[in-house]
Amino acid sequence: MTDTRRRVKVYTLNEDRQWDDRGTGHVSSCYVERLKGMSLLVRAESDGSLLLESKINPNTAYQKQQEDEKFLTDLFAQLTDEATDEEKRQELVNFLKEFCAFSQTLQPQNRDAFFKTLSNMGILPALEVILGMDDAQVRSAATDIFSYLVEYNPSMVREFVMQEAQQNDDVSRGPPEPCVFFFDILLINLIIEHMICDTDPELGGAVLLMGLLRTLVDPENMLATANKTEKTEFLGFFYKHCMHVLTAPLLANTTEDKPSKDDFQTAQLLALILELLTFCVEHHTYHIKNYIINKDILRRVLVLMASKHAFLALCALRFKRKIIGLKDEFYNRYIMKSFLFEPVVKAFLNNGSRYNLMNSAIIEMFEFIRVEDIKSLTAHVIENYWKALEDVDYVQTFKGLKLRFEQQRERQDNPKLDSMRSILRNHRYRRDARTLEDEEEMWFNTDEDDMEDGEAVVPPSDKTKNDEDIMDPISKFMERKKLKESEEKEVLLKTNLSGRQSPSFKLSFSSGTKSNLTSQSSASNLPGSPGSPGSPGSPGSPGSVSKSTSQMAAITTKGGLVGLVDYPDDDEEDDEDEDKEETLPLSKKAKLESS
Repeated sequence: MTDTRRRVKVYTLNEDRQWDDRGTGHVSSCYVERLKGMSLLVRAESDGSLLLESKINPNTAYQKQQEDEKFLTDLFAQLTDEATDEEKRQELVNFLKEFCAFSQTLQPQNRDAFFKTLSNMGILPALEVILGMDDAQVRSAATDIFSYLVEYNPSMVREFVMQEAQQNDDVSRGPPEPCVFFFDILLINLIIEHMICDTDPELGGAVLLMGLLRTLVDPENMLATANKTEKTEFLGFFYKHCMHVLTAPLLANTTEDKPSKDDFQTAQLLALILELLTFCVEHHTYHIKNYIINKDILRRVLVLMASKHAFLALCALRFKRKIIGLKDEFYNRYIMKSFLFEPVVKAFLNNGSRYNLMNSAIIEMFEFIRVEDIKSLTAHVIENYWKALEDVDYVQTFKGLKLRFEQQRERQDNPKLDSMRSILRNHRYRRDARTLEDEEEMWFNTDEDDMEDGEAVVPPSDKTKNDEDIMDPISKFMERKKLKESEEKEVLLKTNLSGRQSPSFKLSFSSGTKSNLTSQSSASNLPGSPGSPGSPGSPGSPGSVSKSTSQMAAITTKGGLVGLVDYPDDDEEDDEDEDKEETLPLSKKAKLESS
C-alpha cells in the first residue's frame, strides 16, 4: 500500500450548481476492501473524519478531461461574473490558488499539461478581471496564482500581454467614431499598480511582485526563433506601454531638489523601483538607454541622494554606478551635459569624514573612473569639482584622478610624447628577428658609462616611423653612437699611420689560427722586426710612435680561442705596461710564446 498524503480542500457541487465547502483535509490513495479497488480518501485535518471516499475507475479517465474543462469553464465564469457574491468569489479564488499549489507536486509532464489546460481555459483573462477588483484578499490570492504561472512559463504570460496590447491597438484604429480606451488596463500594469499601492508597511506583496516583473523582463529566459525574437518584441511593448507606469512614483517624488515624500514606506517603494531599473540598465541595451536619456531619469534618481534614508541614497548611487560601469560614451555625454556628478559630490561632502558605506561607495565610483581611465569623465570631474575634492587626502583617488587628467593634457599638448610612450611600452606590434638581433648587438656594444642615469635606450626598430617621430632619447643615443664611431675612426687612422695593427672589438678565432698567430708573435721578437726592442717601431726606440695610441695584446687560451683586447688610452697605464714589458726576462717571454 502506498500512502501519498496531500493537504487539499474539498468542494462539492450542489443541486444549484454552486460549490459547497466541505473542509480541508489530507488526501491519500490506498486499496479499499469495501470498494474492491484503489481509492482516494480525504480525511479532515481537524478530527480525522472522512470527507471523501472515491474509487479510482480506469474507465473514467477518458471522461475526466471533458469534466475538468467543464469544471474550469464554470469556475472562471463564476470568478469573473459581477453577480457572484464576494464571499463566494473569495472561496473560488482560494480554491484555484490551492489547485495551483497542488500542481507543484505533480511530475513535470503532468504539470505542463495542467498549466496548458488552465491557459487554454482562459486563466489569464480571469486573473486580469480579479486583479481589478476592490477586495484585497481576492487580489492577494490572484497574485499568488499569477506567480505560479510566471514561474512555470514566463513566455506564456509575455505572449498573452503582447496579444492583448495588439488587440487594443487594432480596436483603437478600427471604429471611426470617437471613443476612449484605457491602455494602462493591461495585466502587467495591474501588477505594477498593485506593487505601488501595497498597503503592507513592510511591502511584502510589493517585493513579490517586483520579483515577478524582474522575471518577465529578464532577457535570459526569452526565446529566439528564426522568424521572431521575443526579446525585441516584448521589450518594445514594455517600454511603450508599461515603463511609464513603473517610473510614475519616482517622477512624482523628485520634482524638486529633494524628495517630496521621504517617509519609510515611500523610500522602500522607491528602492524597489530603483532595483528594477538597475536590473534593466544591466540587461537591456538601447531600450533603457533611450528611456533614461529622453526622460532625464538619472537626474531624477540622483535627487534621492538627499534622502534621509541611507538605503535609498545608496540605491540611487548604485543606479549611477551601474551606468558608469558600462563605459558607454552616450551615457557619459549625458552625465557631463547635465552635470550629474554634482549631487554625488554634495552627498560626499555632506557625509564629511565619517567612514561609512556612503563614503566607501562614492570613493569606489571615482576609483573605477581612475582605474579604467575613462578620459571624458576624468576631465569633467577635475575641471568642475577639483576645488571641492583637492583637500581629500586620506585616499589617493582624487589625486590620482588629477594625475590622470594632467597626463591626458600632456599627451594632447605633445602628441610626440604619447607616441614615444607607446613605443617604450609597446607589446602590440611584432618585430622580425633581424631587428631584435640588431638591437641586442647595439645594446652589448654600448658602454654603461655613456648612458645617462634612468635613460632608456631604444633603437629605432620601427622602420615605418618618420624622422620627425623619433624622440630625444633615441636622438641622443644616435648622436653619442656617431661621436663614438668618429673617435674610433680617428684611432684607426692614427694606428694605420704608425704601422701597427688596427684595434678590433669582437674577434674570436678557431684553433686553426693559433699557430699562425704564434708564429707572428715569435717573429715580432726577432731583431729587426717591428715588435723587437731594437726595431724602429718598438716602444723605447727612437722611432716609436706616441704613447697615447691604443695598445693591442694577443691572448691565446688552451682551447685555441684568441681574443684581441683594446686597452684604454691612459698615459700612466701605458708607461707602466711598457716598463713591465722591458723588464720581463727572456725566459718568461719564451714561456709565454710557447704556451
